[in-house]
Amino acid sequence: MDLYAAFAHVPRPSSVDGCPCCVDPAEGCALLRRLPRDLSADELSRYAAKVLNTWGGPEDLRYFAPRLLELAAADAFGWPDVEIVFAKFGQAGWTSWGQRDAIAAFFAEFWTRTLESFPSRPSVDTAICALAAAEADIPGYLDEWGRLPSEPSIRQLHEFVVQGLSWPRGRPRLSNAFWDVSSRPYRQVVDWLTGGAAAEAVGAAFARTDDEAALKLLCEIDSRLTGPGTR
Repeated sequence: MDLYAAFAHVPRPSSVDGCPCCVDPAEGCALLRRLPRDLSADELSRYAAKVLNTWGGPEDLRYFAPRLLELAAADAFGWPDVEIVFAKFGQAGWTSWGQRDAIAAFFAEFWTRTLESFPSRPSVDTAICALAAAEADIPGYLDEWGRLPSEPSIRQLHEFVVQGLSWPRGRPRLSNAFWDVSSRPYRQVVDWLTGGAAAEAVGAAFARTDDEAALKLLCEIDSRLTGPGTR
């Protein structure tokens, strides 16, 4: 579903107000002079970082939503990070919006695209953390990853367990600084990685491939999933 079509009837705000100490009113006016899809990452980056805090609210976020999501998913912002932008939508309660189906489809396509390429931009570590910031539950994304349908998806899992998973004092921890370690999605990812589901996926992939490079990656993934105390 096309995001721009889904949001086509969202009214243009009369203004984008912000904290007078932080945002010049002219900045909001500049964002409203053109259609959202015509705004560049440079033009929207400051708003993307400040919205819902010191500049703008849920209604103008909805107006700019298609372009913000498009740019974030392409990792086009130098700042703010993808995780921050996606988290804004979770904070705004996008699942109650009339455009929720379009956003859900966009997130699903974003994740599938990430798994189908290696290396990807943004990285798989960034992508799953960003989705977790936007949604209350993410088992569907983990189930898709667990099918390990291609070599890129295997490489993505390898990179993730090597760079995104650590075992301080023998306990699993996700290393991306944007994770909310108290959240349900954080626990879902950790449990998927270390509770057996990911290991089963690796075993199934191991059984159906004879590619030496893939087999080596799968062996390394399996050793990382068991933790340092059991290697």
